Amino acid sequence: MTPRPAVDIQLIQRINPGDVHERYEGIGFSTSGDLLGVATSDGNAVLLFGQRADGSFSDQPFHRIDGLDYPHDVAFSRCDEGELLAVAQRSGVIAIFVLSREGETVIVRRVFEIKGRSSKLAFSDGVAFVPPFDDYIAAVNLTAGTVSFFRRTSLSPIRFEMAPDFELRHRTMVHPDGLAFSKCGQWLATANHGANSVSVFQRRRRFPSSRVAFGPEPVTVIADQRLICPHSIAFTPQGDRLIVTNAGANYVLGFEPVASHSARRWLGSPTLQHMVGADDAFRQVNMDNKAEGGPKGIAVHGNSLAICSPQIGINIYALKE
Repeated sequence: MTPRPAVDIQLIQRINPGDVHERYEGIGFSTSGDLLGVATSDGNAVLLFGQRADGSFSDQPFHRIDGLDYPHDVAFSRCDEGELLAVAQRSGVIAIFVLSREGETVIVRRVFEIKGRSSKLAFSDGVAFVPPFDDYIAAVNLTAGTVSFFRRTSLSPIRFEMAPDFELRHRTMVHPDGLAFSKCGQWLATANHGANSVSVFQRRRRFPSSRVAFGPEPVTVIADQRLICPHSIAFTPQGDRLIVTNAGANYVLGFEPVASHSARRWLGSPTLQHMVGADDAFRQVNMDNKAEGGPKGIAVHGNSLAICSPQIGINIYALKE
């Protein structure tokens, strides 16, 4: 097996947190890459940041979505009216909004919610649309140790099934805190906060065409000792490299895919380890809680990578593959 060249990231912008008590936990780029959405868990809101003409992002959000209940992650998808925004809330609700534009103004409307006992949502810390068609929403359930897949039933109006069409469960997924799909939709990775590991699953091909399914066994389980309370995870768009944030350590880790004659795998040791914040600020928080202080949310769009946390706010990097 031959590893690919390692990925590299270079910091190009830092946006300080407006209020450290809001807790930046999850982050996502819009499909066009010109908006950043940030879930502020203690602030019970999602903040929207716009991109300037020079490519940098504004230091202050231009819009605040209030009325949420401990939002922990966000995900974007295209729709006829503009953008869909899904927000995972620990209360067991996925709120779905439409973001439409009128000139330079962004109009935000709540259009649907996935919720209720049939949804089986339980501490849903991560959310993502499932590529390549974004016809499913997937959410990790921290307490249940599952990934739930909800099928879209209508584009106009926007509707999703209330019960999961498929649930992925595996013994390696202990308190999964984040998830990510490769751009092609063939690979699903989970950040297992409770096991200090990452599990990677392959999409099943011999399933009814109306359903999506992954597993049942992972193709790779990464359990490197440098994974400390992994929180969120992202695939790079070109090379399917994995970049993992660690809530209990002041760095992100990058893992390379390797090609073999049988199937794709990922190396068990990182080829990237990058510090993301001031070490003294990290230690001050981590001393009181070994699962806190490090980077939290992560998102990738093109050659841009964004990472957020309560301590650093938002870091934006140039991604080089």
